[in-house]
Amino acid sequence: MTGPGAGSGTAQGAGLAPAPGLQPERTELAWRRTALAVAAVSLVGARLLPALFGHAVWLLPGLAGTGLAGYLWIAARRRHARRTPVPVRGPGPDSPGAGLLALTGAVGVAIGLGALAVVISLHV
Repeated sequence: MTGPGAGSGTAQGAGLAPAPGLQPERTELAWRRTALAVAAVSLVGARLLPALFGHAVWLLPGLAGTGLAGYLWIAARRRHARRTPVPVRGPGPDSPGAGLLALTGAVGVAIGLGALAVVISLHV
């Protein structure tokens, strides 16, 4: 066991090229985990917010988040289905765009600002 990467357990450490279809699969699985996390937090919010604040309108953020999680799941599946199994070395015609990532980031910022507004309004 000598040389760089010896005993690392990776395909590259063994001198083998990585399988061409694994990166898109891992990316799709990461999006699936993101959708599941959004759904879990949204359902917890839908359960706790009306009980904490005493009004049914607080159910809406949880329902909206659950809908977003469903959209993320479907969009990730479509994004994965459009990808070819051949690895891409840089942006090209078959590279997916960053729209899904931008949407997720924008929704995260909007939720954070909304939560900040709620906290500030409760303590003023």
